[in-house]
Amino acid sequence: MAFPQENSQWPPPAWQFWFDKFREWGAWYSGDEETLIRYYGNKVTPAIKNTFWQNQAVEKRSNSVKVHLPIAGDIASTSANLLFGEVPDIQYDEDAGGGDRIKQFLEDNAFYNLILEGAEMSAGLSGLFFKLDIDPELMDVPVVSAITPIQALPEFTRGMLTAVTFYQVVRREQSGKTYRLFEDRRRENGQLVIRYRLYDGSHDRIGLPMDLNQLEETAGMDLEDISYNMEGLGCVYIPNMRPNRLQPGNALGVSDYQGALSLMSSLDETWSSLMRDIRLGLGRVLVDEELVDENDSFDVFNEVFLKLKMGDLRVGSDSYDPIKEVQFDIRVDEHLRTVEELCGQIASRAGYNPQTLGFNIQGQAESGTALHIRERKSLLTREKKSRYWQPALRQLLTQMQQMDIESSLSTRYTPQTVYVSMQDGVVPNEREESETIRNLDQAKAISTLMKVRKQHPDWEEKEVLEEVERIRNENGSEGMPFPGLP
Repeated sequence: MAFPQENSQWPPPAWQFWFDKFREWGAWYSGDEETLIRYYGNKVTPAIKNTFWQNQAVEKRSNSVKVHLPIAGDIASTSANLLFGEVPDIQYDEDAGGGDRIKQFLEDNAFYNLILEGAEMSAGLSGLFFKLDIDPELMDVPVVSAITPIQALPEFTRGMLTAVTFYQVVRREQSGKTYRLFEDRRRENGQLVIRYRLYDGSHDRIGLPMDLNQLEETAGMDLEDISYNMEGLGCVYIPNMRPNRLQPGNALGVSDYQGALSLMSSLDETWSSLMRDIRLGLGRVLVDEELVDENDSFDVFNEVFLKLKMGDLRVGSDSYDPIKEVQFDIRVDEHLRTVEELCGQIASRAGYNPQTLGFNIQGQAESGTALHIRERKSLLTREKKSRYWQPALRQLLTQMQQMDIESSLSTRYTPQTVYVSMQDGVVPNEREESETIRNLDQAKAISTLMKVRKQHPDWEEKEVLEEVERIRNENGSEGMPFPGLP
């Protein structure tokens, strides 16, 4: 795409479908009732005119009961925790060239927190970009940012990201005037070329390009077109899940919510119905107005007593009852069973066992093996997603080193290959671990060093070696001490 044409439509016609999906997924991810009402209030297609939130937006009754159960946020958070609840193992040689730069990059960018946050956004919004930039005033290593799909226009060739145009709204005025900053990244003549352009437009039009220094928000960014002699685009795209069932063959990912949106709407409708039952189930006492002082304004009685005009019934009517108690049923069990079933279906459609999200938990403690069996569907989904994350993070860390060198932030060094391993996510209990070590020891299939490492995975290498040496001394073992010990 490169930069959009002057005065062209926004979003571009080819991207309108996807931008609409990004907004829909984003509305559910937000967990905000007003955001859902705003999104569905603008939809008039027959396919969704009867959804719960569409009706809420159309009716706009202030006294209607509408309660949102934010299961979408729970799904996204669960996905992130399964992937990065435990810190991934990023393997590189700290003593080799660039080792100290990789370590500083991970620390200064709070990288482990960033990928955890990114994984949550990716689950809800269909994918994520990680973008590298150079800002010496901010830090002396490349800066990495998480960019959501609605802020990017990627180009794919045979499923591979070959160019991307990022954008952001830097100012929106009450008159409707909208200023958008575009950043285009593509490869030309074997180099990465980054260009910037600012447009003065409106809500649905790109408008005309203008100088970056003409706008206060961009004048201080110190943005200049630049090229780097490096691989890649200085960014990576990580799809949440593929294949893309909305457009098979499309390289974009899809949200965990796709296929469960109508169920989530039904869940909110059911929960709101329960809250409505609770409101209507409040006890009432119907009282003939003749029995209540007209000047009575004591508010407490308004919660219980309801005055009625019973003039015609007072005269010669056997059914006249000046004081009558009314109590409607609250269908708690019916609603909760429906809620539980809907939650289970939503979790399953998203690729997780209901128990992973906290449903149908009996409360008993389970071993790591039992958890693996029970959580098999969730763990398979986690494994599938990790196969998108691992190569992307490896590419990102390789490009980071190359950009670090080419930008002159660091002296030249030979970039090294970085390997990323995801942690299991299910921690075995101490008894299981001990039994495993014992069985391996009886089979003479594990060394003392590996036994200590396996039993104490959180120990530093020096602590492990010292413990091994103590065991050898206590057992009267002979031989040279382990290298590295004083």
